[in-house]
Amino acid sequence: MIKFDCKGLYDDNGNALRGYISKMVYFGSHIEISIQMQRPATACVCKISSGYFVYFPCYENGTNLPSLFDIVENTGRLAAIFYEKDAATVAHAIAKVGNLLAKPRKRRKVYECSDDMVDMPF
Repeated sequence: MIKFDCKGLYDDNGNALRGYISKMVYFGSHIEISIQMQRPATACVCKISSGYFVYFPCYENGTNLPSLFDIVENTGRLAAIFYEKDAATVAHAIAKVGNLLAKPRKRRKVYECSDDMVDMPF
């Protein structure tokens, strides 16, 4: 379980909201995360040519995101799907795991076999 704080929004007496990601699956091309809220939500986040796209299968709805780390902008866009407090929680959750999609994965090394190579390279 991944814990994160929703700082900057809804601070009552200096206490930030605590959010939880209960499940995360990284497919390389996209991430699927389960966010614990009053009503748990599953989000599929993927990279597209104009930025990023997040889709919520249980709500049958999605939206474009220009950046995974702009929490204020993402909260505004996600407010069309969730209440504002839940939208802020989802925006913080996406920012917490967004570095996995923002950086491309290393390519695997491919060993070429030659005729004189009898043993395997490992």
